[in-house]
Formats: sequence, structure tokens, C-alpha cells
Amino acid sequence: MDPNKMLQPGDPNTMQAIIKDVMPVGYFVSLPTGRDGYLPADDLGFTGGLAILRKLFKEGQEITVRIVCRGGAGREIVSVKKPEFAPPSEQKTIESLRLHFENEKKNRMNPRNRRRQQHNNY
Repeated sequence: MDPNKMLQPGDPNTMQAIIKDVMPVGYFVSLPTGRDGYLPADDLGFTGGLAILRKLFKEGQEITVRIVCRGGAGREIVSVKKPEFAPPSEQKTIESLRLHFENEKKNRMNPRNRRRQQHNNY
């Protein structure tokens, strides 16, 4: 990935995150807010693969990220790219993730869905 397209410490709306875990599809990071974040391999231009991702960032390494959207399971979806370099296809992917998590949250909050789930558990 071109270093000129990556966020740098001190860029607006960024924070420092620590790589917690490397997965085949991306990284889990610790954010200074106390929340966890997920950095998808797609954001780096890869479809994934542990060998490639372990070479790029290592567990414990500090990286500069920006929050793109709030994900599920209390995680933020983060990016290491400057916003002007995020291609439209990635924006669509990020937007679809955001919508998915918003719909999931609405469904959990809907009392009718909770009753159905309770009924189905018996």
C-alpha cells in the first residue's frame, strides 16, 4: 500500500490503535476509547491471508486509524486510509456493513422480534 495514502499520526479525526490479533480477513485492534476495532483486509487492498497480513502489521504494533462506522459486537470498523483515497467500492462495502449493523440493532430492539425469539427458544 502506498504510504502517501495511509493515515499519519496527528491527521484530523484519527487515533492510535494497537494490533491485538491478526485474522485471515483482517485485524482486531484496541482503541484508546476502550472499545475494540476491526480493520478489514480489504481496506489494505488484500482479500486476506495470514501470511500477507502478518508481514504488514504485527501484534502489539501501533497504527493510526480513523473510525469509519460502528460495527456489531461493540466493535468499530476502522480504516488506515486517508478518506480521499478510499475507493467508491470500499465506501459501498463500509456503507453496507453500517446498514447491516443498524438493521441488526433495530431488529434486536423491536419488542415483537424479542417475543418471537423468546417463543422460539421454548
